[in-house]
Amino acid sequence: MKRTVKKALELGSVILCSIALLACSGEAPVRTAKYAEQGLYSAVLSDDGSSSLVGSIQHGGSYWVNAVNERRYNWNHVKGDYTSLIGVDIDPSGQYAATGGSRSLVLWNTTTGKSDGFWTTPGDVQSVKLTQNGDYALVGLNDQTARFFDVKRGGIKQTLQTGATVREVDITPDGLLGITGDDASNVILWDMQTGERKFQWALSNRIGSVALSSDGKYAFGAAQLGNAKIWSTRTGKVLTNIDTGALKYRNISISQAVFSKDDRSILIGEVSSKVSLIQVSTGVVQKEWSLYAPKSRPATVLALAFGAGKRYYAIGSNGYLNVLE
Repeated sequence: MKRTVKKALELGSVILCSIALLACSGEAPVRTAKYAEQGLYSAVLSDDGSSSLVGSIQHGGSYWVNAVNERRYNWNHVKGDYTSLIGVDIDPSGQYAATGGSRSLVLWNTTTGKSDGFWTTPGDVQSVKLTQNGDYALVGLNDQTARFFDVKRGGIKQTLQTGATVREVDITPDGLLGITGDDASNVILWDMQTGERKFQWALSNRIGSVALSSDGKYAFGAAQLGNAKIWSTRTGKVLTNIDTGALKYRNISISQAVFSKDDRSILIGEVSSKVSLIQVSTGVVQKEWSLYAPKSRPATVLALAFGAGKRYYAIGSNGYLNVLE
């Protein structure tokens, strides 16, 4: 699945620690566009990279059509005010989007631009992922849970207890499997119908990113300044260990990841502006890029998507859309 949405402010301290250790390398974008003046709290790309939703530090939420770099809608939770959107997502069909700020969650129609539901959450939103057609949302919260919301009709279908703040979530389009990453260094795979844990994997630090393949066969998790792995969701065994730099004193932080639809590749993004295309079965890096970074200031990769052919999309915390080939 695509994925969405990392918090620039949460990773700020990681970026500062990493700048001195990491040197950006890789090909440059073939096109860039500026979607925010002062940077982003959050961002997401549609599955095909055709649209974007960003949570700007200065101007709240906005929905964009990437082909023409057109701001289509401005989305905020309080009229006349700019909402700090910490979690955002676009559903796999592209017809709905969700924005999460503090203790509020809003479902939006991407065709009309209007709100289809406004809900209060029991904790502060950390991350949001929608199922197909925006029917349900898995929401990571700071109350040590992830909640499975019926965002069209209201109500909570499942409450997933983790014992730590849930920073990262993902869910399959059919809503059958969910994954959480928390501050206790655990990546947990959930049966969303029963709310039971299928597998739990411990990494070396607080979890910085998680992802599920759209068919639910594979799970990804990465620790901040630590290790990263791909697991089989059928057996729970490690399929691939992802190289996170092997620096002398600390590893890099992977801030975002998304599987290709055929499960052969995974795009990963780092806090150092770097994007890599990696073969799922072997962990071999197939291609690398560096996001556009004015004044050579690294930008955390907040969103990634596979486009048509060999085109890819990325959004950095500095507010720039990057088209990669």
